[in-house]
Amino acid sequence: MPSSQDNSEPTTLSPSAPAPTPGAQPSSPEYVFANLGIVVLAGGKSTRMGADKAKVTVDGRRLIDRLWDSLPPPNCPRVAVAPQNLGVPTVSESPPFGGPVAGIAAGLRELDTEWVAVLAVDAPGSAALLPKLAAAIGGADCAVVVNAEGFDEPLCALWRRASLLTAIVQTGERDVPAGALLRAAGQVVRVPGTGAERDFDTPAQLAELGEVKLGDVELSDVKLSGGAEVGDVGLE
Repeated sequence: MPSSQDNSEPTTLSPSAPAPTPGAQPSSPEYVFANLGIVVLAGGKSTRMGADKAKVTVDGRRLIDRLWDSLPPPNCPRVAVAPQNLGVPTVSESPPFGGPVAGIAAGLRELDTEWVAVLAVDAPGSAALLPKLAAAIGGADCAVVVNAEGFDEPLCALWRRASLLTAIVQTGERDVPAGALLRAAGQVVRVPGTGAERDFDTPAQLAELGEVKLGDVELSDVKLSGGAEVGDVGLE
């Protein structure tokens, strides 16, 4: 999977912000969590890891399971995006390996919730930041975590569904970096990270969490997302 952070330039946390989307209403964290769906990007070619990241285990648990089991609230709709079946609800963009935005669009087609969180399997602690994002978003289009170096983490973000759809239509889907969605959004609230947003790209990095065992990279039967553009499938 490509690195989750947007390395274009550090983000300055500023009190100034563009106007929110017309008609958008501030929402309480409780309302957000009651109407939340989650997309977990778990695809990519895992070049630096040397194995399928989702199936790599740390102390005997796959990364996908570590993240999946920590997603709040427990019963919210959720889908993983990967070119292989992970044993959880899984879909793939068609054809696979289309980049982060194509994966997000594929996951979005599976959800009909008002709010959508976007996370990445190689950041197994990132679900811990969802309460902070929900508390911060208010009437904005998106809330995104900013890491200690000042970079956006677009794969640790919370979106209004309608705003995410609009951003995807503007950027296109195939081979588009996730950071492009933030640049296409209206009002973006930036939330300082805690370190839980960290993504792990190599076995050596993961070894900081525990004993690492690499799984096999394999393609197996998985539902392919429809070939229509996201704006053509009634997601509004």
